[in-house]
Amino acid sequence: MDKLKKKEYYIKNRDKRLTYQKEYYKINRKLIERRKELKRAEDPNWAERQRQYNKNYYSRNKDRIKKQRSEFKRSKNALSKKSDAKKT
Repeated sequence: MDKLKKKEYYIKNRDKRLTYQKEYYKINRKLIERRKELKRAEDPNWAERQRQYNKNYYSRNKDRIKKQRSEFKRSKNALSKKSDAKKT
């Protein structure tokens, strides 16, 4: 699958993925929370280390993340314009 088709596929099915993720979280919420609770009990510094990791990751990859977000918005807008043109 070439890059453009792959991108269109992911943009087209974004709502389905988000819906699936929400349902998965609803179903497994207690299990996810329990695992986090066990990690915190096992290692009291886990939450702080996780927070620090996320902060470092974002600062290291800020430019790439922003570029990716802007590309997603651009391609989403282009795709919606394309579908609007087909409707009329």
